[in-house]
Amino acid sequence: MKKFIYTLIGIGSSFILVSCSTTFQMISEGESFDALSKITDSKFPSMFPNGGDSSKNLTFCMKSTGGFYNIYLKDNVLTSAIIKKTDGFNYNLMPNYNKATNRIVFQYWDKTNYDIYYIDASKGKAITQITNTDENEYSPAWSVDGKKIIFEKGAPPRLFLTLKKTSKNKATSLDQITLPNNQIWIKDLSTGELKMVGQGSYPKFSPNGMYIVFVKYDLNKSKTKETGTIWIMSIDGENQKQLTDANVGYAILPNWSPSGKEIIFQLAKPNKKDADIYSVDINGENLKQYTINKSNDFSPYWSEDDFIYFSSDRGAKIGEYQIWRFKMSGQQ
Repeated sequence: MKKFIYTLIGIGSSFILVSCSTTFQMISEGESFDALSKITDSKFPSMFPNGGDSSKNLTFCMKSTGGFYNIYLKDNVLTSAIIKKTDGFNYNLMPNYNKATNRIVFQYWDKTNYDIYYIDASKGKAITQITNTDENEYSPAWSVDGKKIIFEKGAPPRLFLTLKKTSKNKATSLDQITLPNNQIWIKDLSTGELKMVGQGSYPKFSPNGMYIVFVKYDLNKSKTKETGTIWIMSIDGENQKQLTDANVGYAILPNWSPSGKEIIFQLAKPNKKDADIYSVDINGENLKQYTINKSNDFSPYWSEDDFIYFSSDRGAKIGEYQIWRFKMSGQQ
């Protein structure tokens, strides 16, 4: 794969948007947090938070007029100012911040497919391309030292066929259910080495760099619907271990705890229309639910100072997402 540096048309200089609102606390009935705070308060949906360690350098994407998305940064989550890092009529999604290099990696729609790019969090403007294929590459994440990027690549999905009886007097027909079956790749930026280590989605390196958390897709118990489960494996793709059960609910978007002993993720129960935030130990035990609000709470990130940042439309109309956080103290 070739490496290029592009300057987005019309990006100009990074600029700051300031909201009149300030961070405030809100406690939802039935939830018990040390603090639940709204971190963004924009008229546009804000999603997929990452970073925010010690309340610094929180990155996320925000929807704009026309349905496009760009990457934003709050260098201090306790203030209302946000800094726009990318621009243009594009779809820049799933940002992942690296403290060691002060870079943000993200997926970028390049007219025909998604590729992986990164940008300097302090400068903006120029973006550096990491992947350049005809397939889609998604969900990038840094290693702790910022030397490697892990991501998933689109691949032909597995195909499942299920029997369905159309009526009492008619023969059964075949319904097909296709499941995502993407490949997990690691790119070493210092050597240029590119290696496939397994199959799955939303991969993330563990804090010690020895393991990968990811999502596998499968069928539910009745073989009628797709579901997602959380898994971990060693860095070479071996020793795969399932952490959540498909019967518990649809689990995706995992992230590691700072200690590397737990996984935080979103899960939608079979009988619940919205998603909530859960955690589980890396041995698959001690499943905990944190949010119960009748809203979509998703895409959690566990900061080094034990805050959980997540996207939610609580207190708003459905789909009007903003970034929130709560403190993990007393929740363990």
